[in-house]
Order: sequence, then C-alpha cells, then structure tokens
Amino acid sequence: MSEFSQDPTLSLVLRSWSWEPAILIGIGLGAAGYAYGFYHFSAHGWLLRMTRRGLIHRKHPWFFTAGLIALAIALLSPIATLAGMLLWSHMLQHILLIMVAPPLILFGLPSPMLRWLILKSRLRGVVGLMTMPLLAFAIYNINLLVWHLPAFYEAALSSSLIHSLEHMLFLGTAMLFWWRILDPTKGWFPLWQSPAGSWIYLLLAAPFSYILGSILWVHNQVFYPTYLAVPRLWGLSALADQQTAGMLMWVQGWMFIMASMIVFFSWYNPEVEQA
Repeated sequence: MSEFSQDPTLSLVLRSWSWEPAILIGIGLGAAGYAYGFYHFSAHGWLLRMTRRGLIHRKHPWFFTAGLIALAIALLSPIATLAGMLLWSHMLQHILLIMVAPPLILFGLPSPMLRWLILKSRLRGVVGLMTMPLLAFAIYNINLLVWHLPAFYEAALSSSLIHSLEHMLFLGTAMLFWWRILDPTKGWFPLWQSPAGSWIYLLLAAPFSYILGSILWVHNQVFYPTYLAVPRLWGLSALADQQTAGMLMWVQGWMFIMASMIVFFSWYNPEVEQA
C-alpha cells in the first residue's frame, strides 16, 4: 500500500485535470442559462410568488449545481484522463454521465421555469414525443449497448470527436430516460397514472447493465484492443481491468434497483416522496 501511495504515476494522474474549452463553455452556458432563469422570474415578480406556492425551492440550485459538478468530474477530472488507459475508469465516467448527473440536473429544474422554457421554445410536442416511455427506454438502452460494441468503442477511443459524441449521447439519452421517472414539469408529461409504471420501468433497465457487466466479467478475452496497447498502470492487466469494469456495470444495475426500491416505498408511503 505504501509503495502504491508513493508511486509518482498516481500523483501525476491526480493532478491531470483537463480544461477542454468546449466542456468548460458548455458547463458555463448551462450555469449561466440557469441563473438567467432565476433572474428573469425575479424581474417579473414570479419568483417570490412561485416560492411561496412551493413550486420553487432553495434546494433546486443545489441539485443543479451538484449535477454540473458531476459532469465536470466525469469530463474534466483524472477519471477522464485515465479513461483512455483503464476501462474501469471509462465505465466510472459513464456511470457519472448516466446515473448521477442527469437525475441531479432534473431535480434542480424548477417546474415553472422549465414549463416557461418549453412554451417559449415551442418544443412541447417534441419533448412529449422524445420522452414517451417506450421510446425513451429504447433509445437509452440501445445507445448503451451500441457504444459497448468493440467497433464503436474503439472508434470513440481513437477519435476525440466521436468520443465527445458518445458522451453527449450518453448524457442526452439518460436525461430522456430519467425524465419519465422524475417528471421535472410536474404533470405535463406523466409516466403512468400509477407509480407502478415507474417502478417497472426502472426494474427493466437493470438487466441491460447486468448483461454487459457479466460479459465483461466472465470472458477471458480482452474485447477492446486499445487497452492491450496502452501502458498498463499499477500492474493491472488488461483482463483484470476489464473484469473490474464489468463489476462497475453491475454496480450500475444495482443503482437502478435501488432507484426502483425508492419508487416502490414512496408508492406505499407518500411521505417518502414528499420528503
């Protein structure tokens, strides 16, 4: 353990934050747009009224900020630096983009502001179509499976443009998927009348992660040649790295199960949902 902690490679990696302008600009624009929404509502006298009615809460900016921080960690931190050399780091990056950032961002969107934005942009029909349960579920899971095929995965590793596209699709399809569970508009696009629909929706998503994780775990073949060619860090073989990534995919599946349990218990105990 002491040798590992004294490894200069570890110290170098921990300091290897990426400051890609496109990512910084994207996160900055998201933060600026969010701040403008509060300014606009305040300038028109709506903010105080909506706050008193319980439609806008102080917790909203905290959730949204946490979502942006999760994006920054996924795309700018050493996790992103290691993604090209360690498959498990790439999987951890995807978990942040799929399971952490989208729910936090959606939790942070006050429904009055989101409704106002959708009306102004005249995208209600498009949003309603893209977040239809079966379509959102299919788009998310097909995207997840396709990018883990060796040909697509290797293409993402070999091209920064394709890699950026991969991350945008992971984040975008995950936002559509979680939209139907969290319903940030609070009633405009309900999932089903019964929370049982949300519960089943989450349960059915878990096996896809389990299947991918099992494939990576049980096979003795390294699926992605890039990880055979790059320098191996800390004595971790490419096969052990792949197996660790498979375990992380199982963790992602368990996160879906945990989310389904939260929905299930809030179904029988409405106070859990209100809290």
